[in-house]
Amino acid sequence: MKLKGTVTVNAPQEEVWRVFMDPTQFCRIIPGCERARQLDETHYEAMFTVKIQFITIRSKALGTLLEVEAPRHLVAELVGEPQARAGAFRSRVTIDLVPINSMTNVQYTMDLTLLGRLANIGEAIVRSTAKRLTKEFADNVSNLFNKPTGP
Repeated sequence: MKLKGTVTVNAPQEEVWRVFMDPTQFCRIIPGCERARQLDETHYEAMFTVKIQFITIRSKALGTLLEVEAPRHLVAELVGEPQARAGAFRSRVTIDLVPINSMTNVQYTMDLTLLGRLANIGEAIVRSTAKRLTKEFADNVSNLFNKPTGP
């Protein structure tokens, strides 16, 4: 399943890049992310809790940076194993940061594959949840960088 979107934020490219490369900051904008930490230069670990209709899935995920072209492009792979249910997921995420004057256009694509019992939940249900989470991600990015400028 492939999902993509874009959001323009009121922050320079370098600032957005710093947030995206900091696991604690990035976790704040990823829906369902409870905690994240860097293991080494290219590997990360995170814990997620995601509600898919009537099921709550808690997963431990390992992330790997596959391509990094600071401060504009990254490709990462995330492999997760649910803590209580059989199955797994694999996601490849591409993020491009395009400067527009003092703002940044964040373009993202996620290719998600579910395996085992997670795949059996049903594509329509999973697609609906993935779209909701993608929108929540865009809203979180927008809210983080597009703060009101006062009275």
